[in-house]
Amino acid sequence: MKHVTAVLLVAIAAASTAARSHSQAPSNLGCLPAGLRSTDTVSAERIGPAGRLVIFTVAQRLWQLGASCRGDTLVDSGARPIRFYRPYCFGAPTTYALETLRRERAELDSLRRRYTVVGMTCSPTGEPTP
Repeated sequence: MKHVTAVLLVAIAAASTAARSHSQAPSNLGCLPAGLRSTDTVSAERIGPAGRLVIFTVAQRLWQLGASCRGDTLVDSGARPIRFYRPYCFGAPTTYALETLRRERAELDSLRRRYTVVGMTCSPTGEPTP
């Protein structure tokens, strides 16, 4: 029963977040990093028995963080700077891929000490990659 309740709460929260319009995102997105759009996919998850794909965008994540611009810096509700992180995306776990993942983990640990880090998905559509 606890599992069903937890799944239901996640589904409600995800559906609620996905339903928010971009007008509810921070109104001034002029301080977004170059190459990043408010409509870019941050993450996606399958919801419900039918496995409906719910995509979470940069704008929605910024709204959740209470983000705003302080000068040219994007900050969360606690005035902590926000950084977006796009991981390298690999297929098979080669030696190079494993070493790159190790470096990414170290870099992320370092970034998280100073910033609010928003990790981006490898898949721009949100669909899982095979």
